[in-house]
Amino acid sequence: MYKKSVILTFYAETPIHMGSGQSVFYVELPVQRERHTSFPVLWSSGIKGVIRDLALRKWNKEKVEVIFGPEDGSDFASCISITDAKILLYPVRSVKGVFAWITCPFVLKKFKEDLRAIGIDFKVNNQDIQIPDVSDDKIIVANNSGLIINNNQVALEEFVFEIDSSQSGLVDTLANFLNGQKIITENDLTKDLQNHLAIVSDNVFKDFVNYAVEIRTRIRIDQTTGTVKERALFSEELISSESVFYSLVFITDPYFGIEKELYEQLKSKKEQNETPAWNEVKNKLKGDENTKNKIWDRLQKAWDGKYFTDEEVLDSVKKILNNQLLQLGGDETLGKGYIRVKIYPETQSQGGQS
Repeated sequence: MYKKSVILTFYAETPIHMGSGQSVFYVELPVQRERHTSFPVLWSSGIKGVIRDLALRKWNKEKVEVIFGPEDGSDFASCISITDAKILLYPVRSVKGVFAWITCPFVLKKFKEDLRAIGIDFKVNNQDIQIPDVSDDKIIVANNSGLIINNNQVALEEFVFEIDSSQSGLVDTLANFLNGQKIITENDLTKDLQNHLAIVSDNVFKDFVNYAVEIRTRIRIDQTTGTVKERALFSEELISSESVFYSLVFITDPYFGIEKELYEQLKSKKEQNETPAWNEVKNKLKGDENTKNKIWDRLQKAWDGKYFTDEEVLDSVKKILNNQLLQLGGDETLGKGYIRVKIYPETQSQGGQS
């Protein structure tokens, strides 16, 4: 059972291509998408692999294996679970204000439920954030939004929407929640989130995330001749920079191969800042002498290295991951896939279980 939980948000510093394989669609290399919504998604396996690789550069191998599990997965499972990253804010072109970050009621409902799963309230100043109803020809923006082209219209991509001014306060509240509580990465663009944020209908959002995408045509080069390979033209779909995704992280106590009662006793001493009598601990271990020695050694290293409890594991992950720039999708030589990670809550005093 998972005991600690946080939310990760990912801000795309550059376009991202986390591929889903070959396609019979007009784009040979599409991005990953949810099957039931067709919304773009970042699969957790790729995210966790990149975080593990970062951990290998920061920690010793034994700590990495205790937290993320052995590479072959033979002995025990990871004590950390990461969900697929769902889209929260999607950037589209705007006639005014350069671009807009759009979201929709469906995305906000999912976001609210996911926050509730880790004990975080979707509230500002103790008031619930209301999720609006939006018709396909309407859009909700802040009263003084930089997206407004006249008194009551916003133009995104090739489409013009009438402003629903009766619900404009919801955009201010949502921007305040994301920025005020520092849930998303803070930079010069997100500081001005309120002026770029817009809520559209579910149908409009689905159309934009499917068709207002970046497509690049590329070629393959023959490494022997240095010329273009025959029939080597292909197209690649990209998630635009400035996209914002979020993922949940769940953490439980690390596995050391000892009985639960003994682990709980040691964990209690750890929380009370008491050092156990390690020789007595060794006498309580089961197995042959070689097995006991291995477990005993791992216990002491985890104790001294401060990754013995779920709380210490969470703290270790926060230290290497918060505000870190990661690269997803394997296109590092092309400058693609760079995302900025933000962890919320940053401290135990913020939000529910964490």
